[in-house]
Amino acid sequence: MSEELDWGFTIAYNAVLQAGRAFVFAKGYRPATAEGHKNTFAFLAAALGPAHADLVTYFDRMRNKRNQAVYGMTGRIAETEARNLLTKATEFVRLVKRLLKETS
Repeated sequence: MSEELDWGFTIAYNAVLQAGRAFVFAKGYRPATAEGHKNTFAFLAAALGPAHADLVTYFDRMRNKRNQAVYGMTGRIAETEARNLLTKATEFVRLVKRLLKETS
């Protein structure tokens, strides 16, 4: 079960990262290759502002967890963490879709 939670967590995180990168690209920027995940969330924090600061901060914390799940020991992701990330990832992808529609 722990590997499934790690995998689900990683997939939800990747959805956030790809939506975030789409937003960055749509704004005419490209995150640096070195520390690309970190740079994407730093851009999102600046671009989305205080209204979404808590959500971006949460995803940045999950970036570290994802790193542990992918490159470290498996089984560190709890079911509640995986479910919470999935919920917030869904919310974030909807937000990015809405923002991209507004700017197109």
